[in-house]
Amino acid sequence: MSFSLRARGFVAPISQWGLLALVMVALAAMLAWLPLKLSLLALAALAFGLALLLKPAVGLYALALVIPFNAIARIPLGPAAVGPTDLLVAAVFFGWFLRAAAFRPDRRPAPLLWLLLPFAIALLYSTLAARSLAQALPELVKWSEVVLIYWLGAQLLTPKHRLPLALTLLAAGSIEALIGIRQFVFQIGPEAYLLGRWLRAYGTFGQPNPYAGYLGLLLPLGISLTLWALASVFSKQYSVSSKQYAVSSVHWMRRRWVRGALALLVGGMTGVIGLGVIVSWSRGAWLGVMASTATVLALSSIWGLGLLLALAAALILAWPAIPGSISGRIGDVLGYFGVWNARGVPVTDENFAVLERVAHWQAAWEMFADHFWLGVGVGNWDVVYPDYAIGIWEASLGHAHNVLFHYAAVAGIFGAVSYLWLWLGSLWQAFRASLRRPGLEKAIAVGVTGMLVHLSIHNQFDNLWVQGMPLLIALLLAILPLKMKPNNAKNHLK
Repeated sequence: MSFSLRARGFVAPISQWGLLALVMVALAAMLAWLPLKLSLLALAALAFGLALLLKPAVGLYALALVIPFNAIARIPLGPAAVGPTDLLVAAVFFGWFLRAAAFRPDRRPAPLLWLLLPFAIALLYSTLAARSLAQALPELVKWSEVVLIYWLGAQLLTPKHRLPLALTLLAAGSIEALIGIRQFVFQIGPEAYLLGRWLRAYGTFGQPNPYAGYLGLLLPLGISLTLWALASVFSKQYSVSSKQYAVSSVHWMRRRWVRGALALLVGGMTGVIGLGVIVSWSRGAWLGVMASTATVLALSSIWGLGLLLALAAALILAWPAIPGSISGRIGDVLGYFGVWNARGVPVTDENFAVLERVAHWQAAWEMFADHFWLGVGVGNWDVVYPDYAIGIWEASLGHAHNVLFHYAAVAGIFGAVSYLWLWLGSLWQAFRASLRRPGLEKAIAVGVTGMLVHLSIHNQFDNLWVQGMPLLIALLLAILPLKMKPNNAKNHLK
């Protein structure tokens, strides 16, 4: 018995029994000579590898789970480090490549690729001005992975994958949020994060801001899916084979309990993620959450818009009763718009955080002015920053604490314009999809729109294109329903 593996014009006959025999001999040798833990690890890796060959999309689900924990398992490698996400990206691509070579699957459109590629090319072009190519390499690899994961997601993920992948992302986010909540309650962490009785949560990210940014990107998706699941509980229609049926009372009760359980599950995970954002004490994340939540409620339905107005009225009425530690922290954001020159301004405990960020903004603009066309080179912010340091802020924070300013500084005018093209173009495409899609597709599109709104707000004060979050964004863009299919309005779950 044999089968043929066809790969681009040549045929390689392989005996199934011979291949099975080789695998069994290899397994026997592994179990005989390796320690038990290594044997189990090798068996798990083999099983995962076989799953990737059969269904490469499995690797994208694994990636969704691993993203928040990537930082704690990275291995230094020269100026960069290799983590689980890097290995998974390579594994998914390899699995897809082998299947594509054997079966030649149909190519699926990747409509947002035209937004991603110009920015990636601009970053590559900026290396012509880089002082250190070694420092540029990790950034180039990061953005190459973003483009690759988005493209692989477009090839491997079908509409049936949207809800399971979204639930997988929310599950990973809720686990990360619980880790942060535990740190907040039991004061597990460095003294610099202490808040009296509590401690700022930082999760597995090592810092509160990226931890809050990761959760903030997921929260609008959770809110949107919760609203959809709650609405579906009370809906008495569903779609089967492009036809809508009014189900019998027995079937309706059964499906309603399923929808109710789904609503409880998604709502519970969303609540945990929201609490994780709160205990991070990150102002940028709080502002992003308020803007993204308002976006999701406004786009979901007329009931969502009504809920938004009710929440806004309740917030106005309850504002005097909000603890001063919270209202004061939100109010401090206004300080960013009152100071645009950190030189010569007396530094106090109250204005230190504001002036530190403003000093980095100012350094970014001065870099951009001196290197208008190419910037200082992607990945070379820390290399060049000492030449532009202002006042007492001689130590770099790693980026300009504003993404647009940062890419203008490191990639010049081409980097700034292409980033605007990527940012605003993605937001526009997601917004259009949220208006044109029904049912679950609309919920996904609204959630992705909210994610991009959070990204837009939070990136004005920080940089969320770090620590695996670019891959999270790529996955969410990959499940964004953009292409309208024939009779699509009838092929959805109400």
